[in-house]
Amino acid sequence: MKPTFEPTDDGLEIIDRIERHRYRLTTHDPVSIDPADTDEIQYPVDSAVRITTDTLTLPTTHYVYVRDETGAMVAEVKPDEQTFLLNGEYTLDLSGPLKLYACVNSSVQVYSDPHQTHIGFNSRVPVILGARSYHTRPARTITTTADPIDIMRAVSTFGSALKTTTPDRSYPTLRGHPPAIEKGNELVIPEGLEQWKTGIEIEIPPTHRHVFIVGPLAYYLGAEVVPGSQPRLTTGTGYSYSLSSQKGFESTVKRVLQQVFFLDCVSRTEGSSPLPLHNRDLIESALEYDIPTIYEQSIGEQVQTYLETPFSTIDPYMPDWQLEIRLNPSPETIEFLPFVSNYLAPIHVQDGDQQDPPGLGDEADAISDFTRSTPTRNPEITRSNEPTSDLHDRPTSVEQRWKGKDGSNIMSTAPLSAFKNNIGRNPRDKPIEIKVVCNDVDMNEEAKSVDRTYGNREELPFDVTLYYNTSTRELEQILEAESDFLHYIGHIDKEGFECSDGRLDGTTIKSSNAKAFLLNACQSHDQGLHLIKAGSLGGIVTFGNVVNSGAVKIGSIIAQLLNRGFPLYGALDVAQEESIMSEQYRMVGDGRTTIAQAETVVPNVCFMQQEDDNTIVEIKMYDSVPAEKGAVFTPHLESVDSYYIVPGSTGQIRVDEKNLRDFLNEGKFPVVINGTVYWSDELDSP
Repeated sequence: MKPTFEPTDDGLEIIDRIERHRYRLTTHDPVSIDPADTDEIQYPVDSAVRITTDTLTLPTTHYVYVRDETGAMVAEVKPDEQTFLLNGEYTLDLSGPLKLYACVNSSVQVYSDPHQTHIGFNSRVPVILGARSYHTRPARTITTTADPIDIMRAVSTFGSALKTTTPDRSYPTLRGHPPAIEKGNELVIPEGLEQWKTGIEIEIPPTHRHVFIVGPLAYYLGAEVVPGSQPRLTTGTGYSYSLSSQKGFESTVKRVLQQVFFLDCVSRTEGSSPLPLHNRDLIESALEYDIPTIYEQSIGEQVQTYLETPFSTIDPYMPDWQLEIRLNPSPETIEFLPFVSNYLAPIHVQDGDQQDPPGLGDEADAISDFTRSTPTRNPEITRSNEPTSDLHDRPTSVEQRWKGKDGSNIMSTAPLSAFKNNIGRNPRDKPIEIKVVCNDVDMNEEAKSVDRTYGNREELPFDVTLYYNTSTRELEQILEAESDFLHYIGHIDKEGFECSDGRLDGTTIKSSNAKAFLLNACQSHDQGLHLIKAGSLGGIVTFGNVVNSGAVKIGSIIAQLLNRGFPLYGALDVAQEESIMSEQYRMVGDGRTTIAQAETVVPNVCFMQQEDDNTIVEIKMYDSVPAEKGAVFTPHLESVDSYYIVPGSTGQIRVDEKNLRDFLNEGKFPVVINGTVYWSDELDSP
C-alpha cells in the first residue's frame, strides 16, 4: 500500500494534524487532497479535507462507529466483527489519538485483520475527512492581579473553553483548555472570549483558598464565581445548594464535582454517542429520575436533579478517580489555576511551606553499602553518595497525587514550567526519538535491556540512540537536542550528573528539550526539577538510594510501559506491583506525560487470577493526554458488550479459555499475576 497523502497546499493542515499524532491512514491508490468546509460534517471538527478513494486503512485494529444522515448510530463494528452497509450517507467515527470522522455517500464495508482495520467503498468516491484534536493547552491568556475578586472574574471565564454545555462535555474532546493566567497590575480579559450563559453561579468568600478549590467545578459548569458570605451554588431556576456542609467546604466541592461529572457521563448515553455504558447499567435502577428526560433539560435543571440525588446513592457506583491536586493557595500559585482546573480533579489546599515528600533516608543509609552510590566496582554498586535535596532552590510547585497500591501514593512535584513548557510544544512528525545515556560501565546491563525494549513496536517509528561515558558537554548537547525521552543510567549527587570529565549540574543547563525522562540514579529528584525548569514536561526520579540490581529491573519495566503508551504515573503504578523498591521512585513535572501512543488509545493493565475452570480478569484504565477523564474504553472480551469510564476499573470479569486466548492475542499489554508483571504475548492461557 502507498500512503494516501499527496496533499495540495490547501489540504496540508488536517494531514499535518493527523500525521503529527502518528495516526497513519493508507489507501490502495494515491489521492489528491482539497480543503473542505467543516460545516459539511455534522460533528464539531477543527479542519476538514476532501479526498477521492475506494479504501481507507487504519494502523491498528479498531472500533468503528457508523451513523446515518440523521445522526443515529447504525453500526458499532468491533475488531473481531465485519459489517456491510447498503448505499447511503454515512459518517464514520475512526477516532484514535484524535477525533477523526469520514463522511461518505456509498456502500460501506468494515473489517479487520489481526493488525489493521479496513474500510471499503463501492468505488472511488469523494470522502470528507474531519479532525478534532484533544485541546491540551490554553488558547488565550488572561491577566489578573492577586486580588481574589479579580481572580474570581478570571476563573469565571474558564467555561468559555467548553464546546457544549450538554452532558456531552464530559467527553474530553468537547472540553477545551481553560485560558492561561498571568499576574499583572490589572485585570485584562481578552475581547472575544465568549462565555456560556449557563445561569449557574458559585458564591464564595473572596479568599485565595476558596477560589482555588472551586476552580475545576466552575470550569466544568461554565459558572460565574462571585463573592458571597456563605459558599453556595445557585442556578438560573432559583435552586440553591450549600457548599459548606458538615464535611467542610473542600470536601463538599469535591463531592459536587464528582457527582455532576459522573451523572453527566451516564446522561450523555442519550446523546449523539449512545454507547452502552457499564456504569449506567449498574446505577440506573438506583436513580429516581428518567435519564432520557434529563438529557434534554438545561444545564441548570440537570445540576439541580443531580444534586437532589443523595451522594450515598451514587457513591457505590462512582469510578475510583485517583488524582488529587495539592497546593498552597497564594499569589505565587495563581498561574497554576487553569492547568489544575483542566484536570477536573479535586484540589486540596495546604497552608504554609510545602513539605518534602517522605524519603527513605534511614532505610537508605542502612543499605548504603548495597546501592547506587559513588562509583565502586562492588557488584551491588550505588548510583549516588549523599542527599542532594536543597529545598530553598526549588521552584513554587503543586503536587499531583494518585492513589497507588495498598493505599500508597504516587506523587509528582510539578513546577509551573512543566505546564507552560507544553504550550509551545507540538507533536513531532519524526520518529519517536529516545536517548539512552549510560555513564557507568557496570550499569551496561540496563542500557542493553532498555535498548531492546524501546522501539519494538512495528506500528510506530522509533529512533533509539545509546551513549556511553559522555562528557559534561556531550550530555548537555544531548539534553539540548529535541527528543521524546531521555533514559539516564549512572550516578547523581548534589553537584549534578556524573560524566567522564566531571559533573554536569542541572542548574547550569539552559535548555532541556527532552520531552520526558527517567533519571535512574539515587536521589535524582532535584536534578530532575532543574530539567523541568529548563524545558522538559515530566520525568521519573528518585528520592532515596536505589539498589543497582533493583534499579535495572525497575528501569526495564518502566521502559516497557512507557514504550506502550503509559503515562509516567501509570508506569510507576504498574511497577509497584512488581517491586516494593519502586516506591522509592517519584515524579517531577506532569505525571500524565506520555512518549508514545497506546495501541488501544487508553493505557490499561490486566490483573488475572485463576478460579476453578475459569480465569478472572480485572482491567485498570489510566487517563493520559490522548485519553483524558471521561473517555471510554472496552476490552476485546467476548463476554463484554459495554464501555467503561476512564480512568477506572472494569471490576472482575469471568472468561473461559478460548476467550482468554483470543484476548491475550489482541495486542501486547501488561498482565499482573500474583504480584508479577508479565506481557500478554508471553502468556499461554491455562
